Amino acid sequence: MAGQRFSRRWLLVAAGAAAIVGVSAVQLPAAALDVDAEALRRCIRAEVPPYVGYAEASGRLGLPEIPQLESVTTLLTTTTRIRSYVAGADRWRADQLTGALGDSERDTYHLGAAEYVWDFGGNQLTRVLGQAPLRLPRAGDLLPPDLARRMLGLAPGDPVTAIPARRIAGRDAAGIRLVPTDPDTTVGRVDIWADPTTALPLRVEIAARTGPTLLVSELLEVTDGPPDPAVLRPVVPPGAGAVTASAADLSGALRDLRAPPAPARLAGRARLTLPSTPGSDLPGVGVYGTGLAGFVLIPTGRDVADRAVDGATAAGGTAIPVPFGRAARIGTPLLSVAVRSTGRRGSLLIGTVAADVLQQALLELPARGRPS
Repeated sequence: MAGQRFSRRWLLVAAGAAAIVGVSAVQLPAAALDVDAEALRRCIRAEVPPYVGYAEASGRLGLPEIPQLESVTTLLTTTTRIRSYVAGADRWRADQLTGALGDSERDTYHLGAAEYVWDFGGNQLTRVLGQAPLRLPRAGDLLPPDLARRMLGLAPGDPVTAIPARRIAGRDAAGIRLVPTDPDTTVGRVDIWADPTTALPLRVEIAARTGPTLLVSELLEVTDGPPDPAVLRPVVPPGAGAVTASAADLSGALRDLRAPPAPARLAGRARLTLPSTPGSDLPGVGVYGTGLAGFVLIPTGRDVADRAVDGATAAGGTAIPVPFGRAARIGTPLLSVAVRSTGRRGSLLIGTVAADVLQQALLELPARGRPS
């Protein structure tokens, strides 16, 4: 939960966290609310109000299985249940509830400059050192307050208008609609309902540029005010393990020390400059484009690329003619993927732009490896 800070560090450039579908039950009528849409947008992007809540988010993007990115695919194609405890932008906890009965979980604690991850299944607490310039999406990114701030932050100059209020989590919520003006983004509109007093976002719906509303995240239960400070302190239970790891080492699929540098431009878009600290570099990874029309380049090994090409093809994707190796692309209403396997290496492109944009970017990439 980065508060008002603009989160370029989020890997899928808002598309991934946006990919969630409505889970709300029967909606009761709400009282009519007089809303100043611009004022509510400013308040939503301002300081994070303290709260405790329970949210549900589901995704149905129809993404193919992408090796090493299974956790991301799961977030975007299944229901995610999240408990949140927020004292402020720099003190919070988000629990992803797993298991058929929610009897397992993966908790993330953020305490100032320190971050911890408790894995119930692995019976281990990990202290995370440093901050990687990019990271994979996680459950906390799907919470309505985080998702709303991120989407509004990515399109600060696009128009917002008031929409009818809704009854959410037992309270009347004021609504605003953001309509992106960038013709290259696949995002058609973002609807946000927030408490008119605290400006806490309670529900977010996202629609593609074509088709009906596909995506929603909602707080089903919420209590105003800070949580008990004790719940924000990670505790290692008896018999559990405790380890320390760098944020870069936890980047998983993004960490390929042998990858060649990412090109300065792809598909007419400049590579963004990302923050860098000693030991946090992610070689070969690049973020391109601005606002809601962005994509990410991720270098991969040949085996991962081959399996990703197979997955995209099996899911109805289109083969891309290349001089050697294999390549394919697939587009969903909100998220597009393109992948190429060449020699001993591969390249994966993913973002909220049309699939043909990613195909152009993929074809502009220098050959990563040689034909075998």
